Formats: sequence, structure tokens, C-alpha cells
Amino acid sequence: MTAEPDPDYDPAVYSGTSVADADSPTGWRRLTWAELAEDLMRQVAHLQGFHTIVSDLDRNPNGRHEGDADVGDQGGVSQGNPRFTTGDVVGYQLGGRPILMPPRERRHDPDAWLGR
Repeated sequence: MTAEPDPDYDPAVYSGTSVADADSPTGWRRLTWAELAEDLMRQVAHLQGFHTIVSDLDRNPNGRHEGDADVGDQGGVSQGNPRFTTGDVVGYQLGGRPILMPPRERRHDPDAWLGR
């Protein structure tokens, strides 16, 4: 089951099992199980947006992944994003370790992006 992104979702309003509530003396109230499940689905949808962005980093200007058939590519097969090829550094982790563009067959594996 895939949740649709909620345009009103603000992760700063939620804190685990509580939600901001101006009418409460503490400013917070406990969430019901249904609200917790709904919040979890919103968080999943929010994270799926990031998954989509990362999974599209290897697309070429025609919108094709590396190795896909592509009539717009001279060889008929997409070479992928010319700015990010396998092994390129695309960013750094908090500790300074590089985040690398993994080989095509491992691009859906988070460990591969971290060079593991």
C-alpha cells in the first residue's frame, strides 16, 4: 500500500506519540492509534518522495535510466546521467564519508550508495 503525499504534512508538528495542541495545558496531546497510523503513512509518503528523487539521479536528459532502450541516444541504449556515472561522488555523509553513485545493478541498495 502506498500513501499519497499529504501537502499539509509538517514533520515539525509531530513528536513521536504526541501532536501540538494549542488547547492543551502542555501544548501537546497524545495521539490515538488511528492518528499514529495515519501519521506513519504520511511519513512514509514523505520519504517515498526522497526515494523517487534518488532513484532518478541516473536518468539521462531523455528521462531514461542507464541501460534502458533510448531512441534519443546515439547507440540506442541510454548511457544514463552524464553528470553522475558509477563511482562519482554525489555528496558526503555527516562524518565526511563520500556518497557514491553505485553500479547500475545496485542503485536500489542504500548500502551501495555508501560504498558498502
